[in-house]
Formats: sequence, C-alpha cells, structure tokens
Amino acid sequence: MTKKVILLFLLLFFALPCVTAQSPQPQQPPPPPVRAGAADSANERKISPEQAKELFQSVDEILQFASKDSLLPLKTPVKKAMLSRAQVEKYVEDKFQEDVDRIRFERSELVLKKFGLLPRTFDLHNFLVRLLGEQIAGFYDPKSKTMNLLDWVPWDEQKPVMAHELTHALQDQSFDLGKMMKATEEIERRGPTDPNALIQIDEESGCRTAVLEGQAMIVLVDYILGPAGRSVENSPKFVDMMTSQMEQGDESPLFASAPLLLKEELTFPYTQGMKFIQVLLTKGGKKLAFSGVLERMPQTSREILEPEEYLAGRRVPPLTLPDLDFLKRDFEPFDAGAVGELDVKILLKQYANEETASRLSREWGGGSYYAAGRKGVKPADPNSSAHIGLFYVSRWSNEKSAQEFAKIYASGLAQRYGKLERAPSQGNNSGRDKYTSSDGPIFIAQQGDLLVVVESFDEATAEKLIQAAQKRSAALKYSRTVFAAADSGLSSALKMSARPFGITAPSAPPSTNMSDPLRRP
Repeated sequence: MTKKVILLFLLLFFALPCVTAQSPQPQQPPPPPVRAGAADSANERKISPEQAKELFQSVDEILQFASKDSLLPLKTPVKKAMLSRAQVEKYVEDKFQEDVDRIRFERSELVLKKFGLLPRTFDLHNFLVRLLGEQIAGFYDPKSKTMNLLDWVPWDEQKPVMAHELTHALQDQSFDLGKMMKATEEIERRGPTDPNALIQIDEESGCRTAVLEGQAMIVLVDYILGPAGRSVENSPKFVDMMTSQMEQGDESPLFASAPLLLKEELTFPYTQGMKFIQVLLTKGGKKLAFSGVLERMPQTSREILEPEEYLAGRRVPPLTLPDLDFLKRDFEPFDAGAVGELDVKILLKQYANEETASRLSREWGGGSYYAAGRKGVKPADPNSSAHIGLFYVSRWSNEKSAQEFAKIYASGLAQRYGKLERAPSQGNNSGRDKYTSSDGPIFIAQQGDLLVVVESFDEATAEKLIQAAQKRSAALKYSRTVFAAADSGLSSALKMSARPFGITAPSAPPSTNMSDPLRRP
C-alpha cells in the first residue's frame, strides 16, 4: 500500500531501533538504547567539541570497515556534521512540507483509516514526528552527501550508528540513491491520475528500502561483534535474537503504543531486510548480499519475506487495474497503490491471528487498490471517509484461499464501520456478499482465485467495477496461458541459458518462469 511511500523518506534516512554496544556478549544482543524525547532535551548531556572532533576523525576508519565488510568500494570521503535537536526537528518538518511527500501523506492516511489499519482519530503526522524525536540516532543525507551525527546521542552509541549510516554512503557512491529515488518521485508527483504507475512502484520502493536498511544493519552487527572476533556469518543466531528484540519495541513506550500497521511497517526494513540480506550472505557470499542485490533488486515484499523466491527468480507481477475512465463523471482520483504480501499479512494479523497471517499470506498472488473521491464533497470531519470510494482487487493461489481471505476481510468490517448490516443474498449470485454501513454499501465478490471488494460506491458503479476487474483477470490469465504454451516450444539449449539466479551463477538473470507464478515448486 502507499504507506511504504509515505514513510519511505523516514525509513531511508533514519536508523530507528539501532542496537548498539561496544563489547557484546556472544549469547545475547545488546539492548536498544532509549532515546530522549524533546521534553527531556534540556537535561540531555551534549557531545563536547573535543568528542565531536574525535568522532569526526573516526569516520574514515569506520568507512574503511564498512567498505571491507560489504565489498562496496569507498570512492570519495564523506562529509560529516554534528546537528542539534533543533536542526533535526527543522529537517524533519521540511521533509514533511515537501509537496510530493505531504500530499501523498494526507491522502494515504485517510485510505489507511478506511482499510481499518489506523484508528479514525489517529494523528499520523504528529505521531511520526514524536517517534522520530525519540528514536532517531543519526542519518546520512544523500542530497548533501553528509553523515549527520546528533549531539545528544550518548558517546558510546555514536560509532555503531555511524557504521550503519556510512553503509548508506557507500551504497550512494556506487548506486546513486538520489537517482534511485528520482523515478519514484516523478510518478508520485503525477499522483493517482496514473494508478497503475503507482501500483508498479509501491512494492518496489518498499523492497528497495528493505535492501538498503538490511545491508546497513548487517554491517552494524558486524561492527558490534568485530571486537569479539565474530560476525553475522559465524554467529547467525545473533540476528534472530536482535530482530526479535527490535520487533517487541519494549524500550519505547511510544512505539509500543503504535497501531499494528506502524509497528510492522517501521520495523520491516530493519528486521526482515536484515534477515533477507543474511540469507543472501549465506547462499551467495558478500558479492550477492551487497552489490549483487543492489544490481538486481527484489520487486515484491514476498521476495523479502521469502528469500528463496528471490533466489529462484520467481516474481509475482503487479496486479494492475482495468480502465477506470467511467468513474470520471462523478469521482476524481484520490489514491492508488499495491497491496502486497506484507500488507495482507498485517490485515490478517489484525482481523484474524498470527498463525493464519503466516499461513494465508503465503497464498497471496497480487493485489492493488484505487480510491476515488466523490466530486464536490468535502466533509467537515477530516477523518470521515464516506465520500471516498474504495476498489480493492486481490489474486490468490487457489479458490479456497480467496474464499478464506474474503471471509476474514468481511469479519473485520464491523470494526471499521458503524451501522453494519449484511443484506440478504439475491438469486444464485454465489460468491457475492453485500453489506450496508455508515460509509455506504460494501460489495465482496469472489470468483475463482480472484477477490474484488468495492466500498462506498453506489450499486451500479460497484457492478461495473467488479465486472471490469473480472474481465481483466480473465484476460491476464489467457495471456499467461498463451505465453506458457509458446515457451514450451523453446529448445532445451535456450532454456538452459535461463538459469536460476543463485550461488552457482550470481551474475545470471533470474530464471524466466513462464508457468503461473503462483504455483510453488
């Protein structure tokens, strides 16, 4: 969903739950440091000029360590700066005020509330600003090419933070993080008038963040373990203990109070990103885990959650939407995005349980949504979403999984809407359910492995949306069948040239799997 884009600049620049220690014990990871809030800033002990000078002198040494650990070449020195809390707060506020971030931020917040992933009265902007004030430890800014240290972070935590952030500097020097972001920003600026473009980049941007942060976390852990002669490669259980501790967030009351969505999304790049890079490190060594994956990025959250899918070259294509021009008379584009395996897993955790989420999310086969605002309607309550129509399409590995997800999705409607009532079944419309609610009618249509949900559109418009989604799904299935049949005629020699992307040939492209990507081997 678009939440990945909303939070992208936060995830890219800031090390949220940074785990630091100078002399770790092999049997347990060090605890995450507790960050002082803005209210305590008057009592903070600041880094002295002498300490700052020493830290600046250590930048080159830590850069050399990060370069050796990642095999990413150090091409140029990195600028450094020591920032005050006031300077950081201004930086954060300036980021929020940038048009491309702010506009998408405001749209997406309301859509997330409509999905039930944020409470209706939750102030997302204020919460994230407060959380950053508590959690931020340091950041590398790819625009200014500067490693920014923070003058209130304790002295003994500064160097591990630098190991993490200077890894971003090395990534930037070889792969240009600004250029990496530019295409995404251009599509964001166009907004939901081109929904399929947003759907295309939504999962890709989340994967990119997970790779960048996962690599930086691996280097951070290696830096911490280095004095004891250990590393992620020879102490793999350390990563499991560390990610478990980060996901719990016990050291931060503010983080502990966050909605499930934010807990999952804010930790995903660090925890799952680190686990993903660890698997690549084990399977293909440092070249695959660092430069290799940066050259050939994963494209869906499935590949991050299930690294074997990435290694085998199996990728689920974006589930793009049908032509929606017929909505233009009464509605205007509001938001659009992908609904990936991670998003589905969060929805299932919220409306079912952990076991169901882990099992059923693996049957995901693509998803996307489109939100449209009714023309001329602007409710007095900024948290009201009755004027926003929601069109959500998802594909599953089989009909049974689609039916199960439909049932769970329907069970969560009562938590999202008031005055919810299920309408009587009409005729032989098998797989169709209709509800009425405080936000208007809701339609859930399941046909085979496809599920279509339409909320807050009138019945005639909802029927057009459902039929359009089903026709497009049928056309895509037909295309895949024809493509697979054509592929069956390829010579065995040509097929042998499309070897899987793995440790035997890390520079080879992913295998061209012409069969249905939802079928697992």
